[in-house]
Amino acid sequence: MKENEKTGSRTYLIDSIQLQDIMRYLMTRPYAEVVQLMNMLSRLNQLDPSIGADFVKKQTGDTNGKK
Repeated sequence: MKENEKTGSRTYLIDSIQLQDIMRYLMTRPYAEVVQLMNMLSRLNQLDPSIGADFVKKQTGDTNGKK
């Protein structure tokens, strides 16, 4: 069983503009509050350009992520 399946985590795509906005916001917060999140975000893997983000199939119906 994969690690993601064990923890119930999901994989999301985030573009560089969204990442920059999140990091910019986090930089306005107290360091101790956000240091772990900023480290995690800085280690995100870049999507292979030959794949492209359009391989993700849009879900129909409920898209709030709670299941």
